Amino acid sequence: MSGPLETAVRLLARREYSEQELRCKLLQQSYDPDTITDAIIRLKEKGYLDDTRLLQRGIERLLADRRLGFRGIIAKLGQAGLSVSSAEVRKHYPEEAEWQVASQLLEKKFPSRTAENMNKIGRFLANRGFSAAIVNRAMEECRKHQY
Repeated sequence: MSGPLETAVRLLARREYSEQELRCKLLQQSYDPDTITDAIIRLKEKGYLDDTRLLQRGIERLLADRRLGFRGIIAKLGQAGLSVSSAEVRKHYPEEAEWQVASQLLEKKFPSRTAENMNKIGRFLANRGFSAAIVNRAMEECRKHQY
């Protein structure tokens, strides 16, 4: 029978986990919380577990996907057990870049934007975590152009 350290190494060999995710996985396997903490400390010391590195990679991956807005990226990282500040995400994802992603998504999903589908457009962007400023800008563009 293997202990929490061996189990954690096996899990980390498949993919990276945040400290929180790994702790939950080990708790599900009924390991003692104190031995889990000891294992996590050892993994951090050896560089196998690094939330900062995982956060950076997560931001890069989500930005490359070009499907989510500013708030969506923060929420997705939070689901993975990573806490990130708005300033950190905004540093990598300025508002103009967010607008470009929103515009590209709208071109694909709503090639003709009319008054009838303005509410759908707003919900579409909001559900993907685009900031209120981006949603409002998209709605304003629809009002102006009505194409």
